[in-house]
Amino acid sequence: MHEAPTPDSLHVQDLVRQAFGWSESDDAESALQLQAALHGHRHWDAFQRKETLADVKIRLLKASKVVIIGAAVSAEDLYSYDENVVFVAADGAVGALSDYSQLACVVSDLDGANYLEHAAAHGQTIVVHAHGDNVDHWRKKIHSWNQFDTVPPLILSHQVNQIIPGMHNFGGFTDGDRALCFTLSLGVENEKIELVGFNLSRVGRWSGVTNGKKKIRKLEWMGRIVSELGFGHFISNEKTYS
Repeated sequence: MHEAPTPDSLHVQDLVRQAFGWSESDDAESALQLQAALHGHRHWDAFQRKETLADVKIRLLKASKVVIIGAAVSAEDLYSYDENVVFVAADGAVGALSDYSQLACVVSDLDGANYLEHAAAHGQTIVVHAHGDNVDHWRKKIHSWNQFDTVPPLILSHQVNQIIPGMHNFGGFTDGDRALCFTLSLGVENEKIELVGFNLSRVGRWSGVTNGKKKIRKLEWMGRIVSELGFGHFISNEKTYS
């Protein structure tokens, strides 16, 4: 049920690691540490995370349309959607929402700055992604979020070729394409999914502090994954992949 929608969306993770010189062992270590950090946690144990995932799945399947919000979105882009639409936000893109009434969850590797923090402080569900260089990020976030009056429900994701109980590899690489893989993995029909704010040529205003040139390289991988899944027509400045 909670598998990546295509084998390619998992295989691409190996290709990305090769392209950037990253280690799968570092990705695995981060994921295993996160799993251990939340073991038996009073808010975020494995049972509660399973319930959270089930709740999100029900909400997405019941929606008339699921709109995945990327970092290049503007608040105006979202005005035309009616109340039956449900949003899945990629990290800091959650900042484009005027309220969270239609937000199902935020998919994040935790560099979404204050926009992500604001959503977490208001009890919104976060799909927290572990990878090799965000250990400090997730440690700080789970510590601070645990202090909130309304603790945000969590789902955990990783990007390694092994089974980690209580965590999921939904496929994909960047927050945007991983949000698409996540949505597809829960059984949402392609026809019900729309992407907004996905752009290959510029770093979106809702992105956290980042290396611009490296980010553009990452966006190229995002474009490849989204296109291979059949949603390339939603990307601005789309490139062709062979």
